[in-house]
Amino acid sequence: MLIRIRRFRRADLDSLMEIEQACFPKAAYPRDMFLELYEACGGMFLVANIGDSMAGYSVVCVRPPRAELVSIAVAPAVRRSGVAQALLQRTLVRLRRAGILRLSLMVRARNRGAIRLYRGFGFRHKGRVAGYYENGEDGIRMMLTLD
Repeated sequence: MLIRIRRFRRADLDSLMEIEQACFPKAAYPRDMFLELYEACGGMFLVANIGDSMAGYSVVCVRPPRAELVSIAVAPAVRRSGVAQALLQRTLVRLRRAGILRLSLMVRARNRGAIRLYRGFGFRHKGRVAGYYENGEDGIRMMLTLD
């Protein structure tokens, strides 16, 4: 299965919103937020395609010398097929080229699959934030030092 990674385009928004709703039915970001992220972080707003279909996306906002992974999601039908890994690998290549020193993220404390994925890339646990999410769930702050 060939996964192609490219920059997000406005024409991708409907497909992205389908993935967002499927992945985060109770806490999906609104369309307007993605348009704002596109304006603010467009250079690191990536989509993954399998064939002609969007399989996932990631958004990283860069504020040198740091960056933050704001969101990453993979369509449920293609999870565990390497889409998240491909998005993260491309992101890390771009960040290293840009001279970014650290990438941080927040992940739901109960999302063990995502935590495993991030640890596999070398992210380290930096702390727990009680009640971080809208539903009161704790978040785990993770960080990766790039060199």
